[in-house]
Amino acid sequence: MKLLCKPADERYPGAQALKVDVDAYLRRWDARAGTASWDLGALAEPQLLDDGASSAQRPLDRLSPAARRAVALGACMGHELDAATLSQLAEQSQAEVTALLREAESAGILAPQRSDDAPQPLDDDALRLRFLHDGMHQAAYAALPDAERRAVHLRLGRMAEARSQRQRSDEALFEATQHLNLGAPLIVEPRERAELAAMNLTAGLKAKERGAPPAAAGFFEAGISALPDGSFREDHELAFSLHAEAAECAYLGGQLERAESLLDVLAAEARSDLERARAHELRIAVYTTQGRLDQALALGKTALAMLGVYLPEEGPARKATADAELAAARAALGTRRLKDLLGEPGTSDARTRAALRLLMSLTLPAASVSPPLCTFIAARQVNLSLEHGHGGASPYGYMAYAWVAARMFRRYREAYELGELALDLNERSGQHELSCRLRLLLGAHISAFTKHLLSSLDLFKEAQEAGLRTGDLTYLAQACVHTALVRFGLGDECEAVRAEVDGFLSLARRAREELAIAALTSVRRALDELMSPARGGATLAPESGPVHGGLDEEKLAAPSYSAVAFIHHALKQQLCFLHEDHEGALRMGSLAEAKMQGGVGDHLATEVFFYTCLAQLSPALSRGRQLSVASLPSYRDRLAEWAEQCPDNYRHKHLLVRAESARAAGEELAAMKLYDQAIEVAKVNGFVRDEALASELCAKFHLASGRERIAHVYMTDAHEGYAQWGATAKVRQLSRKYPHLVARVSLLGQQSRPPEASAPASVERSGSLDAMAVLRASRAICGELVLERLFERLLRVLLESTGARRAVLLLERDGALTVEAERTIDLEASRIGPATPLDSAADLAVSVVQHVAQTQQPVVLAGTAADDRFADDPYVVEANGSSLLCVAMTHQGRLAGVLYMEGDAAAGAFRAGQVELCGLLASQAAVAVHNALRYREAQETSSELRRSNEALAAEVARLNEELRRARCETPSTQGDTRVEPA
Repeated sequence: MKLLCKPADERYPGAQALKVDVDAYLRRWDARAGTASWDLGALAEPQLLDDGASSAQRPLDRLSPAARRAVALGACMGHELDAATLSQLAEQSQAEVTALLREAESAGILAPQRSDDAPQPLDDDALRLRFLHDGMHQAAYAALPDAERRAVHLRLGRMAEARSQRQRSDEALFEATQHLNLGAPLIVEPRERAELAAMNLTAGLKAKERGAPPAAAGFFEAGISALPDGSFREDHELAFSLHAEAAECAYLGGQLERAESLLDVLAAEARSDLERARAHELRIAVYTTQGRLDQALALGKTALAMLGVYLPEEGPARKATADAELAAARAALGTRRLKDLLGEPGTSDARTRAALRLLMSLTLPAASVSPPLCTFIAARQVNLSLEHGHGGASPYGYMAYAWVAARMFRRYREAYELGELALDLNERSGQHELSCRLRLLLGAHISAFTKHLLSSLDLFKEAQEAGLRTGDLTYLAQACVHTALVRFGLGDECEAVRAEVDGFLSLARRAREELAIAALTSVRRALDELMSPARGGATLAPESGPVHGGLDEEKLAAPSYSAVAFIHHALKQQLCFLHEDHEGALRMGSLAEAKMQGGVGDHLATEVFFYTCLAQLSPALSRGRQLSVASLPSYRDRLAEWAEQCPDNYRHKHLLVRAESARAAGEELAAMKLYDQAIEVAKVNGFVRDEALASELCAKFHLASGRERIAHVYMTDAHEGYAQWGATAKVRQLSRKYPHLVARVSLLGQQSRPPEASAPASVERSGSLDAMAVLRASRAICGELVLERLFERLLRVLLESTGARRAVLLLERDGALTVEAERTIDLEASRIGPATPLDSAADLAVSVVQHVAQTQQPVVLAGTAADDRFADDPYVVEANGSSLLCVAMTHQGRLAGVLYMEGDAAAGAFRAGQVELCGLLASQAAVAVHNALRYREAQETSSELRRSNEALAAEVARLNEELRRARCETPSTQGDTRVEPA
């Protein structure tokens, strides 16, 4: 029996593997017609189930010897081959080779190389083919003995080298070098081996420029293997460069032993101060990765001294020297406009460029061990760049100086402008290897004090992408650490953050970044404690005992681990406070502050000030013993300063500390107002954890004054906020300590259905509204100005308040209703945008929505209860397991939208109280949506205005520059004339 059909479509999973096994029994395949025939009886044979290797070998065995050899030679060319090149390689005519390839094509080994997957006939003159899959290619490649394969690759390499000299393309160079490397054992003449080593150096540098460190490493290592004996003597520059580049790639790839082995060779063979400085720079990077920061600094001091740059000695004089260097940098920068720095000339002095790179490599170790030394290093980079001209690492020097300006002088906006200038300078210079570290410093140490933390997360993402491209694993790992810390501070869902931290830990372990591993482990442990379902007693404190993850107290006390110790103690402080161990919070805060030798340098440091203030103001401590609060005013002043500089990140924290201060001073009315403001600002800016914390403290304030009914509302909000954060232990703690205050909320943040929902209709409560439910629901949506968050909150409140299993929000836009968002009890089924016209919505009762929109009257349907108005709606007819509630949203007498809910028919129709509550929510939701839409329009208008102003300022600057050039070209006695912006 024969079957005639088209070949399997390889676009579908499994089709390729199936085709391989079938092709093993192929009897005839007409390649020009594009059809194949099989003997179906053969398909039933048991050997069809053999392993893939034998399946790939069988079609090769059926080829003629000449075709089998042609295919084997073609396999040396790669996964793709062409008849013209194979003809030259096999020393046969193109017609002969084409016939052999057609035989292999008919056997199902090769297929025409096309943009689509379906084989089609091609002219013999344009024949280009590819192996159907890797197994077939490997089987054909293995058909040649090793020695012959090397000889073939050597020929292919020489052929490709001749093409690369004509084409002058990187791809041709890569192809020639790869083939020659495979044939290198057959190259014995020293001159040709040296030429191959030089080709590998060039190819490696080009791969490095393209952001492919693994490929670059392969070329550099192959270049070292190709070097003839005595290379350091005969061609010292080539041998030194190959070893240096290979050492850097080994370090970036986490192969530290190989890196140190290569660095030992460099140290022994270095002939000049510049070469020794290069070797020391690479070893400093290895030491930094291993956490050997003192050794890194000592080596850097030696290397810089060879270049005429001297680091200050340890001791009291170090700070004075650093201050003097900093003053010189400030004075030099003060004589220039920041934008003028982009036009500063570059330096051709190799010693200056080497010194700048060494100073850059020492910045992170110095920041952890000796902040005054870090200050000196940052300022020295700026002074070197201004004195001698910009070198390759100059952008990093300006960014490091901006970090110092933010940390020491609190000149955050000036620091941010200088940081952006550093990014611009780096883009102009094309130093892509600096992209990761520049964005890390800007996001972690500068942007957090001027922009919303989401901007920092954007910078960290860009840093991670750049670090992966360039192989800058040390700064990539630090970007991962700061990402985890910022997401923890924002209150992003704990499970999601923990999953991301696990990925970061895997990356840091592969890179063997010891400090990053320790820091990420601290974050992981803090998340574990928050999420532990076994914890959550009335007085839950963090676990004591040895530090987790192999990080013991001795390591934490080491100077090189000061940054890790700071993170560890700062996170412990937050856990202590959240679990009402206020003395522990003060103790951990004190330990963390002791590690801030250089001042407040990132967002986590501001958290230490925040939680220290809250702990000092805790009623529990004031009832026990009087603690020293001398630092409270200064801490509060710092929070006020940050709130003014960056209200998005710090205003709610400052308001909460002020609220606690007012409570402690007995100013109840002021405290009430401040608590509400803190909650609202935290909500608007997306700080889920801080919103929950402010609600909890406000609830305790009202509870202490006997206002239990009000305390119930705030504590329920806190309970729900912590559940949304995913802090299971905290949720359990509140449930056990305040069972009379918190509503029943599941650990996923969804409130359970009210008990009366399942009660028989005969015993149902009256339809009167629960005042607390109204207040809680109203507060959840009022004041929310970000449209997407408003949609999410509104739908969540609807589900909680009605016990519905699905809620949909529709808005009126240009006279038509559109589905904007929907949410179900299953959070994974939530959707916000894009807007869908109601007419296109197949998953809701369109006729019900239209009726409510026209009449502005609510509609309630119970299961399949007959309602002639909607008898023709197919969704109503088919939804025999659902009850429906649909309510109009009106604003100033006009339709603003519709709220649509579905519930289980078994629970009966939505009750009068739920319908009334939804009606009130619909009115408030209409106002909230109106305000959010106006806010979005205002933001867009403001952004457009800002862009217009920036364009105007740029045009003014251009005109001023043209006037300046005109005055220089044509001397005049007239005074300076400038074009001022309108």
